[in-house]
Amino acid sequence: MTRLRTVLVAAAPTARVAHLGPAAITMALAMLPLVVTVARGGTDVSLALILTGLAGGAVVGWATEDAAADVLASMPVSPPIRAALRLSFVGTVGVTGVVTAGLVAALGPGLPSDRGDRLPEGLAAAAIATAIGFVLARRGERGSGPVSVTAGLLGTAFVAALAFRWPSLLPSFMGGPIHERWWIIAVVGSVVALRAGRDPARR
Repeated sequence: MTRLRTVLVAAAPTARVAHLGPAAITMALAMLPLVVTVARGGTDVSLALILTGLAGGAVVGWATEDAAADVLASMPVSPPIRAALRLSFVGTVGVTGVVTAGLVAALGPGLPSDRGDRLPEGLAAAAIATAIGFVLARRGERGSGPVSVTAGLLGTAFVAALAFRWPSLLPSFMGGPIHERWWIIAVVGSVVALRAGRDPARR
C-alpha cells in the first residue's frame, strides 16, 4: 500500500473523531452577533466580523485533541499525519463559517473596508490555539480541544488589550502599520505548534 493510499484510508476514520460537531457549534455561536446585527438592520458589522474571524482561526484548536489515539494508533499513519488530517477537516469548518459570515455581511450592510485585516488576526488565533493544544496533548492531556480554542480567542484578545498600553509594540484589531505584527504572532505560534506536534518517536 502506497503512502498516499494509506493516508487516504486513514482520512475517513480520522474525520469521524475530528470534533467537527463542536467546531461547527463554535462557528455558529461566533456568527450569532453578526446574524442578529444584520437581521435587525444594523450597519456596523466590524466587531461581529472580528469575532467571526478569530473564531474561524481558533476553531482549529479542536483538531489538537486526538480522542481516538488509542484506537487509531494501530494504523500505519504517524500521529503528525493524523493531526494534519484533523486540522484540514476542522479548518474547512472554520473557513466555511468565515466565508458564510462574509456572504451574510455582503448581502446585508456590506463588507467593511478593513475586511482584509481579519486574515492575520484569524491566523494568529489559529496559531495560538494549535500551539497551546499540541503542547497540552504532548503532555498527555486528553481534553485539549476546548482549552486551545479558548486560548486562541483569549490570547488574541489579550494581545489587543495590551496594545492600548504599548501601541507601538503590539498589534490591535484596528488598522495601521503595527497591525501587520499579527503575522509575527502567527509565525511564532506556528513554529511552536509544529515543534509540539512532531512525532514523539523523533527527537
